[in-house]
Amino acid sequence: MNFTFESNESKFLLRIADTSLILAQRLAEMCSKGPFLEEDIALSNTSLDLFGRAEELYKIICRIENDKFEPDELVYKRNERQFYNLKLVEQPNEDFAWVIVRQFLHDVYAKEVFTELLKSENSEVVGLSQKVLKEIKYSHLHAKDWIERLGLGTEESNSRTQSAVNHILKYIEEIFNFDDIDKTYLSNTAEIESKWNAEINAVFAAYNITRIEVPPLSMRDYRDGFHSEYMGPLLSVMQYLPRAYPDAKW
Repeated sequence: MNFTFESNESKFLLRIADTSLILAQRLAEMCSKGPFLEEDIALSNTSLDLFGRAEELYKIICRIENDKFEPDELVYKRNERQFYNLKLVEQPNEDFAWVIVRQFLHDVYAKEVFTELLKSENSEVVGLSQKVLKEIKYSHLHAKDWIERLGLGTEESNSRTQSAVNHILKYIEEIFNFDDIDKTYLSNTAEIESKWNAEINAVFAAYNITRIEVPPLSMRDYRDGFHSEYMGPLLSVMQYLPRAYPDAKW
């Protein structure tokens, strides 16, 4: 199926929707694998929030594109190179520390992006942003609390958290390589990056985590549909049933 987007607003919102969807799928993989029951429920709830966020964004995108495709088609019928999510969120659940670090780095970024989107000229985007910021507030505080507990906990918990940070930080560089489309719909991209760095640096310093210097890796950008090696297997699981049984009615 040909997924051609005529509107730059659609292309911009698709990046946010895809990022929410893929992170939701990763968190869904943690169902029944949390360290204890309450945490298992917390991760599942965050996953559901992200799925809902993605769905609402896909609906807005479809309306912008005059309903030439449906939200389910955007989720289940696109191939790997047709997704435009941050590589950060497709990183696997190596252990609980990885899950938390990935979530924290994402939530600080998402908080700033949706705050900027409160200024959008699209009333649907503004309304969704108001709702989403309430969800992010919970998820962000939850992840930050765990960074504190892991960073200041045992030698083992600190080591695992530091290992997660060391690996995942290499996927941050591309986030702030804002292009013209980003700059059209985000009024102050420099402030987003500045606030992200300020919070990450402060939290890591407070909780005994070192932010290592990551040399430029020159990865091909997610905005062009390039991904890590983990994206293909993730999609094969997420899309299996609709692709195997395309005529099924649910």
